[in-house]
Amino acid sequence: MVLLLVKLSHWQWTRGEQKAQHLAQFEANQAPGSLASAVQKGQFLAIDGQFRPEFAVWLDNQTHQGRVGYRLFLPFIPNQQPSRWWLVELGWVAAPAVRALPAVPALASRYQLSGFIDTPSRRVVLKKETASHKWPARVQRIDLQALKAQMPALEAQWLIRAEKLVDVTTPSTDALAQAGVTPVWQPVVMPPVKHYGYALQWALMALAVSIGAGIWWYKTKQREAV
Repeated sequence: MVLLLVKLSHWQWTRGEQKAQHLAQFEANQAPGSLASAVQKGQFLAIDGQFRPEFAVWLDNQTHQGRVGYRLFLPFIPNQQPSRWWLVELGWVAAPAVRALPAVPALASRYQLSGFIDTPSRRVVLKKETASHKWPARVQRIDLQALKAQMPALEAQWLIRAEKLVDVTTPSTDALAQAGVTPVWQPVVMPPVKHYGYALQWALMALAVSIGAGIWWYKTKQREAV
C-alpha cells in the first residue's frame, strides 16, 4: 500500500512538472507569429480577415459555470492567405431552453483575430458521426479531416483558439462579448499547483500508513514478548 501511494504521489508530481513546462512554453510564445512561417502548437497569432458564419460548427455538451451550452467554431479567412481557411474556436454560448442550436452571431465584418495555435481536443464519442452537409453543424468532437472534406480550403491539422476579437470598423468594441460569446479555453485544464497538492496528499497518506504499520508491528512484538 505504501509503495502504491508513493507511486501515485510521484505520478502527480510528474504531471505537475509537465504542466509547468507546457505553461512555460506557452508564455514563451506570446510574441505574435506569422502564417507565412511554420506554425507550431501554442504559437500566438494576430491576423486580419473575415469569418464564414454560414459554416458554423457547434461543439455539443459543453458546460460553463454550471450551465449547459456549446462551443462555437467558425472558419476564418486571413487576408494574408485567403486560400487557406482556419477553424477558430470563439468560445462558449449558452444553450436555449429547448433542444435547439443557438443563433449564429452575425460576424460579417472584417476582424483582427488574436489567438493561439492548437490541435483539437481528443474526446471519446459513443457513436461514430457521419459526414453531413447540413449547416450549422452540431458535433460531438472537432474532426478537422471530416470538416475539410466539406470545406477543401480548411487547414486540416491546426485550429486557432481565439483570445480577442476586434472589429476593424469599431476597434474599441469587444466583438466576442458583443456577439454573446464567452472565451473559455485554457492552455491546461488543471494547473500545476493542483497536481503538486495531490502529490502531497498521496505522500502524507503513505506516511500515515507507514506510521500505522509501524505502530501495529511494535504492539504485535510487545504482545509476543509477553
